Amino acid sequence: MVKKIIAGCMVLLAGIIIYYYRHNKSYYDVMIMTGATPLAIIETIPSDIFLTVNGYVKKNYQFSSSALRAFSTTRIRTKEFSDEGCFIGSYAYQGIPVFHILEGISPQKPAGASFDQPLDLMVIFTSASGEQRIFSYNEIIMTDDRYPITLAFHRKPLLPTSDKASESYPYNLYPEPLDGLRLICPRESTTGRYLDNVIRITLITPEMPDHILPERKKGTDCISPQIICMDNKTVWPASFDTVDRQIENKWVRIGHGHGYEDTVSAEGYQLRSFLKTNFPHCTDQDLFMFIACDGYRCLFSGREIFGTSDGSRMMIIDELNGEKAKEGYKLASPEDYYIDRAMWGVAYIVRLQKTKNN
Repeated sequence: MVKKIIAGCMVLLAGIIIYYYRHNKSYYDVMIMTGATPLAIIETIPSDIFLTVNGYVKKNYQFSSSALRAFSTTRIRTKEFSDEGCFIGSYAYQGIPVFHILEGISPQKPAGASFDQPLDLMVIFTSASGEQRIFSYNEIIMTDDRYPITLAFHRKPLLPTSDKASESYPYNLYPEPLDGLRLICPRESTTGRYLDNVIRITLITPEMPDHILPERKKGTDCISPQIICMDNKTVWPASFDTVDRQIENKWVRIGHGHGYEDTVSAEGYQLRSFLKTNFPHCTDQDLFMFIACDGYRCLFSGREIFGTSDGSRMMIIDELNGEKAKEGYKLASPEDYYIDRAMWGVAYIVRLQKTKNN
């Protein structure tokens, strides 16, 4: 009898070992084949996480933890500074790039909207406490995959490899695990738009002075000989007198809908310099809407323009491949993966000032 019990236990133990090996095969293969101890292992989304996507969408979306586990995740290391310039730690996060969530959601604006495409949308992240962060739809969808805006579900403080140095390491101010989804923005120089315990993403357009802006007319050939700046109720023609010039020698242009177009050289005005010249009181908390003479629109965030390396390459072009543009000025963001934010005939730029909890 005792022998049967022992034999049964051995069979059960063998079954458990086989089960864990099969479900963790890649981990053990690394261990056996290389002798290495993996430091970056797959973490599971906690079971109590819930995310809503609403606003200008075809339907409201409700994502449970099990639904979120279907999305591809990423691991990102960050060096984090507060808006005041204080170092607050270095961490490794695992999370879902927001692009992965939004690319499967169809925006839908109300009937009669002034612009029927999503390029003028704001994306508002809301925490359980009601705090919010605002982004442009474009800086999530149109940019490349380096350092994506991410909803992280796991955080690990990075410590020095020296045991002595790591014993009382004082520089990671947030060693505790995450409680919910943490919005992280690895492209940005500070954590000003990071947000803990995100529960909702809302797509909506900002209020605009539509009555004085050009109507959307697809396929219309138009020329914009100047750019009009708007800030609240003040309107004035843009000045280029003191704006810094910039050259982009190799701009690879790929459209979101129609693929590769060409590779060109461009020359024009640095966007940062243009905005600081024409909107001297603007900050990285603002949003900027660009409108073409045919009514095409694109929204940019000040954080993206002034607080990322991509922003340093954004331009208002007046020459392409050495020739003056017949349509007028062209907006360009050469670091974007897709060129859909580029527009000929830029006619208006509207500054949208900081909103509550932005």
